[in-house]
Amino acid sequence: MLKTASKGQWVINHRQLSLHNDTKVVELDSKQYALLILLLKYKHQDVSKSQILSEVWGQRVVSEDAIYVTINGLRKLLGDDAKSPKYIKTISGIGYRWIGPPLCDALPSSLDSLLLKAALCLVAISMIVFWQMPREPVKEVIPAHLTEPFNQARFIINNHPDDIDKAISLLKSITVEQPKLTEPLVWLAKGYYYKLRPQMADYHQAKQHLKAILERILLRDPKHKEANLLYAKLLFMGEMNTQDVETYFLNALPNSEAHHMYGQYLLAVGRLEEALKHIKIYQSLEPDGYSSESVAWVYMMSLRFDEAFSALDKLRPYSQSNRFYHVCLRAIYEQLGQFDLAVKELVWVMKFEGYSNSEIKMVEQQFDVHGIEGVYRWLLYHDTRKADIGHYEAPMSQARYAAAIGETKLALHYLEQSRLAGQYAFMWIAADPHFLPLKQESGFNQLVQEYILKVDKSGA
Repeated sequence: MLKTASKGQWVINHRQLSLHNDTKVVELDSKQYALLILLLKYKHQDVSKSQILSEVWGQRVVSEDAIYVTINGLRKLLGDDAKSPKYIKTISGIGYRWIGPPLCDALPSSLDSLLLKAALCLVAISMIVFWQMPREPVKEVIPAHLTEPFNQARFIINNHPDDIDKAISLLKSITVEQPKLTEPLVWLAKGYYYKLRPQMADYHQAKQHLKAILERILLRDPKHKEANLLYAKLLFMGEMNTQDVETYFLNALPNSEAHHMYGQYLLAVGRLEEALKHIKIYQSLEPDGYSSESVAWVYMMSLRFDEAFSALDKLRPYSQSNRFYHVCLRAIYEQLGQFDLAVKELVWVMKFEGYSNSEIKMVEQQFDVHGIEGVYRWLLYHDTRKADIGHYEAPMSQARYAAAIGETKLALHYLEQSRLAGQYAFMWIAADPHFLPLKQESGFNQLVQEYILKVDKSGA
């Protein structure tokens, strides 16, 4: 017999993507459901932010703020409190941990073992049928004997990133047997892209291997949208290449993710109005983009703070527990010179990230005595946690702190370290108003021209 839920215990309905107890029913969106399942899978273990991004968002490039929005949504549905958690605990500098009781599955308590076995068999049969059914229209005919492994590989890539090596193995076999097929090669590239991590020992080699596969696809079909988008992301995010990437983004349109990533590219190179246009198209195509930080971010980069506030209003209902809301508010207040309000928002984020009362008191004392410069000086020289409190992770955070207190050489040093570490945040330093104090420095302008704008000085 299956274990029944005790009084007040949450029961998860996998088919309906919902939770219920003896008093209410709450519905989950797809990201909340996927994140909940991931936390339950590793219950009472730390789940890192990078693992969450990989397994919940997959190939989509999103910032960590997407995690905070989803976590806070889950907490709200569960009636949980970030400061005194019963279910989801924030692990400062790492990620999150499920500390609550296990959830029961929504199956009838009277179901006996024989019926359960039959149900599981039906599920297994359904999965086989699911793999054999095409998930989306394909442009070419896959031989009958390869249809099942092809669909199985696609299913794994989209739903089970922890088994990505199995998908890659299946697709490699298909491409070896049928080298003229394009779609299995595209999905193989997706698998490799999904697995790509800057921390990998063979990162450069793996990146070049993926690049070669994508170039092979684009040689056959220069307008293949998915291949163009993968290649654009690889150039922009993997190689910090802004010079050669635009054509590939344009070839990938229209597509919600392509509009989003093209908008980020346009923002990096300072084409702000165009960036805003594509971000808004992304929001119209992608429901998850409604509460995206992208629009507020573009307004921030354009120094249009009133419109940034307006964009943030979409998140106001979640402002008490939404980390991103407070991060954005801090940035806007700071640019407006309202430093007391900026520090208040900074302190909120520090508490969210697990800083102690004594550490927060030190920050508040530094502000009372030395103003905002004292706060950043403490963060730069005395903060031992170095958690992401809205200024990215180190070394980018160190660059931002140094820039804020006028330590120009140190800021440039950390910016170079950020570039060498492959931090995505480096791509937006030219547009980021936080680095306005460095705009007159030749070293800063050289970084921007050489690595972001890709100015060719050979003819100078």
